[in-house]
Amino acid sequence: MSAGLHEAARLVSGGGVLVLTGAGMSEEAGIPTFRDPGGLWDRFDPSEFGTWQGLAGLATRRPDDLAEFLAALRRALAGARPGPGHVALARLEEAGLVEAVVTQNVDGLHQEARSRRVIEIHGSFLRHRCLRCGRTDTVTRDEVCEGLERAVVGLRQAFVPSFESILPRCSWCGGPARPDFVAFGETLRDFEEAERLATECRVLLAVGTSGEVFPAASLPETARSAGARVVVIAAGPTAVAADVVIQGKAGEVLPRLAEASLAAKD
Repeated sequence: MSAGLHEAARLVSGGGVLVLTGAGMSEEAGIPTFRDPGGLWDRFDPSEFGTWQGLAGLATRRPDDLAEFLAALRRALAGARPGPGHVALARLEEAGLVEAVVTQNVDGLHQEARSRRVIEIHGSFLRHRCLRCGRTDTVTRDEVCEGLERAVVGLRQAFVPSFESILPRCSWCGGPARPDFVAFGETLRDFEEAERLATECRVLLAVGTSGEVFPAASLPETARSAGARVVVIAAGPTAVAADVVIQGKAGEVLPRLAEASLAAKD
């Protein structure tokens, strides 16, 4: 066991751990990152495809381009499954060591791996929010992919009078419902709770995040300022200032960290 992994396990075994996860976790589970070369924002302009207003305008002005984007999104979501790293975090939570997971990801993979307390600050594609009544519905990955496929077919085969016409319908009132993700320019979800947890944790474990997307990137420093230790697991460069840095993929490092932490706890 490396010195970094040994020290990280010692810290995690004491409990009070808040986990912050980023795109690196999802990439290992089959969802390409949005920002890296070849990602969605490299292929589709985020000023158009990353805002709700932009998407709505594309439906009537450039339906073929929107169909291509939604098809790419569907392929990414359809192939995703929780990885060993997701499962390891759920084990640590079940053992009482991890208090919560704050994630920048919108794929629902932490919940599928049975993590119970997940703060999704960028929202989730596995929820729909009605544009008429405001209520939210939880949906399955299959339902999301089916909805995206229907939208793609509609955009490619028929005149689209409005973006709302290709959206799924609310189970409460029948109105159009949008995926409950946070688009560019929209307010983060539950970020005050994430900040509070950061001030209360003993250890902040940052996994698969570059530390460059704010305000989520401020959470490690918030925790450090409150007296917590910061542990980073990263496959590549990260801007997160840490007490312990372990280079490697989450799916390889986290299972070893979980085993060592649980052994130290016992």
